[in-house]
Amino acid sequence: MSLVTTRLAAAHDRPAIDRLLREAGNFSEEECIIGLEIVDVYLGEGPTSGVNGDYPTVVAEREGRVVGYATFGHTPMTEGTWHLYFIASDVTIRRAGIGRVLCQAIRDVAMALGGKRLVLETSGRELYGGTRAFYDATGFKDEGRIEDYYSPGDPVVYYVWRW
Repeated sequence: MSLVTTRLAAAHDRPAIDRLLREAGNFSEEECIIGLEIVDVYLGEGPTSGVNGDYPTVVAEREGRVVGYATFGHTPMTEGTWHLYFIASDVTIRRAGIGRVLCQAIRDVAMALGGKRLVLETSGRELYGGTRAFYDATGFKDEGRIEDYYSPGDPVVYYVWRW
């Protein structure tokens, strides 16, 4: 298998990120739209764009093709807490280590900027079972849930990765 590398996203990555979101199989149309809007904030200009802005975004590449992406950022009014907003990898090559590479890249950026932990939330629905298993295997700890958070029968599950 060829090497997976990461880098900060650029404007030309937007179509690939859109594809990753839409092909993931678990994001709703609204989530796909919001995911891209967050990427657009990062890619834009001004005080909230770029790696020191609100939503740093990294892409994973293999053989020159974008095969994964993640958007994250410092959680306002916290000391050292960062939040993972979106992560997705190419469905045709799942289980190839892309998610792990992305998580390590996020950790490296957050650590360099004073981060001490990464928090994420995900759905407790059965559809997200594989996602939760990935977080468990990557070193995140399940720290709680709120029932009926997203909608009736759809709890939020909070995970934290400390370093």
